Amino acid sequence: MEICIVPYSDAYKAQVFSFTDRCFQELGKRFEPDGRHSFYNDIPQNFAAFWCLLANGTVAGTAALKDLGNDTAELKALYLSGELRGQGLGKKLLREAIRFARETGFRTIVLDSMSQYTAALKLYRKAGFQPTERFNDNPYADVFMKLEL
Repeated sequence: MEICIVPYSDAYKAQVFSFTDRCFQELGKRFEPDGRHSFYNDIPQNFAAFWCLLANGTVAGTAALKDLGNDTAELKALYLSGELRGQGLGKKLLREAIRFARETGFRTIVLDSMSQYTAALKLYRKAGFQPTERFNDNPYADVFMKLEL
C-alpha cells in the first residue's frame, strides 16, 4: 500500500467529506457540513493548514491547524481510517502539524477531545501535550490540551 501525506487541495474535497462523514459515523456523531461543520466548505479559508493522508491515492486520514491568533494554533480534524490505525500514521500526521506550526511561527498548539478517545489522548500525551484550561465552547469536549513549541 502506498501511503503519503499531501497538502489539501479542492481536488480532494469530495473525498474529505466522505471520509469525515464515515469517521463521524464510526464515532457515533453526525457530520454536518451545512451546519456546525460548515468550515469544511472552505478549507483553505478556514484553516492555516490541512493535510490528507492518502492510501493508494484515496483519503484515509486528515489533520489540520486553525489559527486562533496570539501565536496559537488549534489542532483539528485528526482522523485516520480504522484499518490504518496502529501503524504510526496518526503520529506522522501529528508530527506534520507540529512541524508546520513551528516553522510558521506558532508558539502553542491547543486541542480539545473527549475522554473516551483514549488512543488519541495517548498519542497527544506522547507528543508532549499537557492538560490545559477550556479554551472554547465545544459542548462535547471534556479534555483540553496544549503543546508549547
